Amino acid sequence: MALHGWHRGENTIHLKLNTFNDYAVSTLYMSIQGDLPGEHAQFHTTCLHFLPVTTLDAAGRPWGSILAGHDGQPGFIQTPRYSTLSVDVKLWDGEPLAENSKLFEGEGSMLVAGIGIEFATRRRNKFAGAISRFKEVDSDGGIKLELRVNEAIGNCPKYITVRDLVPHPQTKPQIAYQESRLSPAQRLPDAAIALITGADTVFLGTSYKAYVQDSLLFPSHLGMNQRGGRPGFIRVVPSDGRTVVLPDFSGNRFMTSLGNIEATPLASLTFVDFTSGDILYLTGDAENLVGPDALKLMPFQKTVTTVSVTGYTLVRDALPVRQRAGTSPQRSPYSPPIRLLADETASVSLLDKSEGATALLAKIGLHNPSIATFTWNSSVDLRIKPGQAIIMDMSPLVGVPAYRHMAQNKPTSVNDDSIRTWTVSSSHPSSGTRQFSLTMREKPGGAVTGSLFAIARKLAELRPEALADSSPLGLRVGIVGVTGDFVLPPETNSLASKMLWVAGGIGITPFLSMLKALRPANGTRWDVRLLIATREPDVLLSLIDSAFDAEGSAVDFVVEVFTTNMKDVPELGRGIVLRRHTGRMPRDFFGAGELEGWDVYLCGSPEFEKAALAALAEGGAPEREVIREGFEY
Repeated sequence: MALHGWHRGENTIHLKLNTFNDYAVSTLYMSIQGDLPGEHAQFHTTCLHFLPVTTLDAAGRPWGSILAGHDGQPGFIQTPRYSTLSVDVKLWDGEPLAENSKLFEGEGSMLVAGIGIEFATRRRNKFAGAISRFKEVDSDGGIKLELRVNEAIGNCPKYITVRDLVPHPQTKPQIAYQESRLSPAQRLPDAAIALITGADTVFLGTSYKAYVQDSLLFPSHLGMNQRGGRPGFIRVVPSDGRTVVLPDFSGNRFMTSLGNIEATPLASLTFVDFTSGDILYLTGDAENLVGPDALKLMPFQKTVTTVSVTGYTLVRDALPVRQRAGTSPQRSPYSPPIRLLADETASVSLLDKSEGATALLAKIGLHNPSIATFTWNSSVDLRIKPGQAIIMDMSPLVGVPAYRHMAQNKPTSVNDDSIRTWTVSSSHPSSGTRQFSLTMREKPGGAVTGSLFAIARKLAELRPEALADSSPLGLRVGIVGVTGDFVLPPETNSLASKMLWVAGGIGITPFLSMLKALRPANGTRWDVRLLIATREPDVLLSLIDSAFDAEGSAVDFVVEVFTTNMKDVPELGRGIVLRRHTGRMPRDFFGAGELEGWDVYLCGSPEFEKAALAALAEGGAPEREVIREGFEY
């Protein structure tokens, strides 16, 4: 089937995203072929463990099905003739196609779309067409379908999670939850929400229902696509427990799925647990949100799709394929950080754009070639709790990268909007401040930190005195807001409040702010123990020493440093007990129950966190009780 351009929904989404007049986008539809290429046919017949497809129910709602062979092996798809796929599968109770197939009435009467993914290689191809033949081959759910393909295209691979899949035919599918029509007050069960928010992959089914006057140029059809990201990238609105929010990441800009939703606001979402074999099927009313509407729902995400679920089924132990035991998924390097919903992040305080809040670089403290403190003057009052972070628009410094579909040399640049978040290392009164400091490490290859440190090094070379004074240095950037719940606990009236701070390297930054903020109040005295692992004890311990005020503080302060550079450990000032340890923190560092009654804070890289959590658990601070700064900005 030759396409004649974008249909009405696709044109609408391209207008919303400002790509309508982009010549490179306006001709992309010509890449969609009107038949099934031979290489696609070979791919479908030899490489797939399962095939996600979209069909419609009696009410016209799309549902995503998961079709797999009886033994979980590739080869359940054949190509008996040109542009035709013959699929021999077994359907289980709860599989939407088992119900939707009852609507089959004959030749070409049932629309279908599918996507084939070879998860080991990220190879992928998708198609659309119609079911031209349907036959039940046994009473145990075995069916045979013939799919006539009239649209075919390769799909964007960049967010596919690589998996080592193996057959697992010994399944016992069982419906755990099912509701074909939710009432207005119904929520999804907790098990369904957990599967959604833990997923790194979803199969998105859509439909396009043509107007009569458009049906010759743009016939009705279905869509099936894959969306991927870090586990947790898909969210569920807490207030209703049934609206699923799917962020849209930079892709190939075809926008066929979003275009279908613009024209026909319905969608299906199908989630697979590759460890347990559980499958969650959802269908519902869909809507694309762009710009301010999207940002209001999911801060920092400029395009999202919401699906208000109207029907669902959760089937346990259904998929006859599993992730190979002992292997781990390989996440896509293109996936952006997880964005939580505004309802989930009460700690995010975004500034009104009309204020035009800016920060002017006032001072730089270059501690060593890769660690520095940058002090900024704000144009508006900021309320920053100790340990919180500031969100800054650094595009005046580095610009906004031009669109690129793929960037194998630097995948993170594809979704880079030049927005950065850093922990504030200075401490401020609760009434607000117009100056704040950021202590950071230069990130190798980082566009923003690289530019900031280039400024610092140039000034150190040409005007060393400019690093120390407080005269503005000329760089002005935007302030987006303040975020973070990695903050001090509320003040108590007890005589002592015990806190254990565990930092990996530059992970000390929130603790610098907290340490400066601990002042006598309500008779409270803090017992603080800071554990820091670092290769640069001279710099980081000096920062800690500068942050501690022995006279004005109400802290009994113990610092334990773990380092391989013992000769670089400096002496600390009065009021600080310093303990030195060679190497890394051992798992048995804490005695059993030693940490009971302590507030435990942890800040560092994922690798450091993993090792530290094991030691903390040994001391009586299980992971669920540890307050962690994950840096998922």
